[in-house]
Amino acid sequence: MSPLRLACALALFSLVGVSASAQEAARYWIVVGETVAAPAPSPEAAARRALRGTAAPSDRTLAPEARAELLAHGVVPLVESRWLGAVSAALTAEQRAAVAALPFVREVRPVGRFVPAEADRAPLAEPLAFVSMTAPLAPWGAMPKAGPSLAQLASVGADRLLDAGYDGTGVTVGFLDTLYDFDHPALTHIGVSGRLAGVEDFTGPRQQSSFHGLAVSSITLGGAEGMLLGPARGARVLAATTEYAPTETHAEEDNFVAGLEWLEAQGVDVVNISLGYSTFDAGEGDFTYADMDGNTTLVTRAADAAASRGVVIVTSAGNEGNSAWQYITAPADADSVITVGATRPGGIRATFSSTGPTADGRIKPDVMAQGTNMVTATRGGAYSTTGQGTSYSAPLVTGVVAQLLQARPSLTPIQVREALRSTASQASAPDNLMGWGVVNGPAALAVATALETPPESLWRVGPSPVRAGSPLTVDTPEPLALAVLDVLGRRVAEIPAGARGRQTVLAPDLPSGLYFVWPEGGALPAQRLVIVR
Repeated sequence: MSPLRLACALALFSLVGVSASAQEAARYWIVVGETVAAPAPSPEAAARRALRGTAAPSDRTLAPEARAELLAHGVVPLVESRWLGAVSAALTAEQRAAVAALPFVREVRPVGRFVPAEADRAPLAEPLAFVSMTAPLAPWGAMPKAGPSLAQLASVGADRLLDAGYDGTGVTVGFLDTLYDFDHPALTHIGVSGRLAGVEDFTGPRQQSSFHGLAVSSITLGGAEGMLLGPARGARVLAATTEYAPTETHAEEDNFVAGLEWLEAQGVDVVNISLGYSTFDAGEGDFTYADMDGNTTLVTRAADAAASRGVVIVTSAGNEGNSAWQYITAPADADSVITVGATRPGGIRATFSSTGPTADGRIKPDVMAQGTNMVTATRGGAYSTTGQGTSYSAPLVTGVVAQLLQARPSLTPIQVREALRSTASQASAPDNLMGWGVVNGPAALAVATALETPPESLWRVGPSPVRAGSPLTVDTPEPLALAVLDVLGRRVAEIPAGARGRQTVLAPDLPSGLYFVWPEGGALPAQRLVIVR
């Protein structure tokens, strides 16, 4: 079998069927046409859908008649997707043929599987026992010192957002990964404060050896004073174990779908996915780069379905930059997710970081964040300072997203991505190596403020576009000075307050581009202003 990689420290999924005989069953997706409305989601999920959802998705479940027909053939559904109109089940060859012939069955396809590569079975990093933390967390609301994790926070501006009071409070952050350890000193503050909302294992009653989920979640949520601070240390937390990664075992994509649907139903706001499907073993159900088109793999379709329901999906790009595969890995090809590549300290691209484009020509990754020399929690209450991979750059961005949603709760997933893209380090010239560039949290917050649609009666500036040096009308409720910011959040011009709220001024003499006009004091949201020359 081909060696596979999980972004950073796991293996990648292999969307491959396993041959089945009458004596040996394999897992398949059964896509059905007979469904009925599913029970309503939680109040938290319903509220988020109403606030941020971009569509009116309907959750569906298997119709009773169809369920009875499957049971009559000895088929017991293992996972039922409310979004994809499908159930997974273990089928023999005879059962598969019988099920495929049922009138309500549209398709029978293998459940994707992956095999851990030998190189990925080693520990994530050598634990640093000498920095094991046992001291209690600082009182809630007191800003603990970030210690060695300050570098990774500062690389995306998350430290400045923390200083401004944004720590993910009121936002629910979810994870799809392996095992977690919320008794680790870096994460105990979550349970102590009553913010551990749920932990579910979708892999079954088996012994796990990988604590990749611990390392990943600690980057987002860490609260160990003097050692590891996460951007979203104040968030509410949901954690789903969907990956089973001991030696010589398989993991299935239906666990991924089940975990993501569970997170959404519990009211999650942003989900971190530090894994990916890429190179695939030969055999039935084999996929290729051509299938990284945003519409083919079920994990990609599930990620987009979550985004349509108002969930911000942050996923690692993959670690295939130096491999024959090279490209991003599903679900990073989804068209509504935030795909994150990895840089070294200083914003230089890590060569292992997967590249774009998608098979249908879209630029990927979307943004970049530090993904080497990462401070993470490890087993035994210890820490590592050598974390490496896009598995570790993604949760850093997930933390920034939680900060943005705390500040601007009504932002849709696409608006969050636009705020991050338009303020990243190479926003003016995105490419398929680094996308729009390295995340700039404070600048993204400025854009996020403008992206929220304010009532028209609050204030106006226009026309937009406007030619540099031409008349520009500003209409505010009272005399206010205005700051003009570029897409990186830098103050590049000012408009003094007039004698009255309404005044006509000359548009700033600035290069062509997108700018944001922000009333001083922060009581009013920013407005977009396009200047042309």
